[in-house]
Amino acid sequence: MGLFRLTAALFLGWLCTACSTPEVPAPFVTREPSRLLKILEEGTLNVSTFYNTTDFYVHQGVTKGFHYELAKDFADYLGVKLKVVEINNNVDTAVERLGDGRYDLLAMSLTQTPERRERLCFSQPFFHTAEVLVQNGKANPVRHPSALNGQAIFIPCSAVSYKKALQHLQDSLNLRIDLIEVDQHFNEDLLHLVETGTIPYTVTDENIARAAGFSMKNIDYTFRLQDSIAISWATLAGEDFLAEEIDRWLQTIRKSGKLRMLYQRYFNNRHSVPANGSKYTLLKKGKISVYDHLLKKASRRLDWDWRLLAAIAYVESHFEPEAESSFGAYGLMQVMPETAGQFGVTDYFTPEGNVHAGVSYLKYLNDYFTPYIPAPEERIKFILASYNAGPGHVMDAIRLASKYGKDPLIWDNNVDYYLLHKNERRFYQDSLAKNGYCNGPQAYHYVHRVLETYNNYKNINQ
Repeated sequence: MGLFRLTAALFLGWLCTACSTPEVPAPFVTREPSRLLKILEEGTLNVSTFYNTTDFYVHQGVTKGFHYELAKDFADYLGVKLKVVEINNNVDTAVERLGDGRYDLLAMSLTQTPERRERLCFSQPFFHTAEVLVQNGKANPVRHPSALNGQAIFIPCSAVSYKKALQHLQDSLNLRIDLIEVDQHFNEDLLHLVETGTIPYTVTDENIARAAGFSMKNIDYTFRLQDSIAISWATLAGEDFLAEEIDRWLQTIRKSGKLRMLYQRYFNNRHSVPANGSKYTLLKKGKISVYDHLLKKASRRLDWDWRLLAAIAYVESHFEPEAESSFGAYGLMQVMPETAGQFGVTDYFTPEGNVHAGVSYLKYLNDYFTPYIPAPEERIKFILASYNAGPGHVMDAIRLASKYGKDPLIWDNNVDYYLLHKNERRFYQDSLAKNGYCNGPQAYHYVHRVLETYNNYKNINQ
């Protein structure tokens, strides 16, 4: 636009403004920050998933699962921590709680339906599968849909896609199927009931049936109801930024081969089934380690959840009773001989004695910090840091936090910062740091690993 035309336009605009009634400015509306921004600001990705033998489970103390490992990878991609807030075998409830803000993401095998698209924003598919009829292979399995006339088929009450597939089968072939919807407390429960002959039929995704089939030898899943079903993650409708970020990350792991590798590990690998029994049986028992009985008994002395004690034992020794560190710490709880002697434990080289000595030290630390940190849940973090680095260094961090204007009663983003940086001269040479240098990063990450492991253990069946 030339200078004359620009000037004329501005002049005419001024005339129109001068002749018209001044507009009242619209009120300023502050928009809620996007879910992705909240995740990045808070440093935590909160997810819900399914507890089963493929998505998320704990075996021999180790947290595993297709969607769990993917969610960990996505959290790393974002540069945040992962927290599995809830395991939920009812999709409808999970969607409700997603809407309530209880978590950021449904990191589970979800099929896209018109009803769900109204409330959810789906990622690109992770893979495609089929929906199959599962039946007992020894009981003259159905090969043609007409044989289902008058039969009972059991499905999870929130399995909308399965219900629609069966209703379409009824309508198209004029069949009468007794469709029984049940509450599902564990993903493979219905498969197990089919295998044992307790119920005649159920429906599931083909990849889940294949994985279960490595240990449930009697199930037949060759009868397909629907092909090419997309499996995706979902966040709340309107959270396009988060969904787009998932898609970008998904593209990278697809190119790198990691997605294919994890799929093969959890859905196509017969060697993932433990030699001493099926994963289904082990997961139903809710067992973490062979030392659960010792940890349950010892936890009563602390009035702690025994699974927190199990998390410490896992991080310390991976439940190896003869583990020994380069510093001389020994056993399940990595007890130092001097510590065992302090509490009069001479048999710390046995699992029973080692757990007793470790719990005695934890009890001592709890008593030590009670006057300083009155809130029990907060105090646990200070105790864990002290179990790793010693209470003297943690007290130094408390004093430093107070000096620099942080809350000395709160661990996260307050006291933990000064323990993390206590390997830096400006802090360990401070007059308030009476115990000098500390490998702060090690203690800082130790607390996070124990609490993350404990959070995962809390989700197992009891």
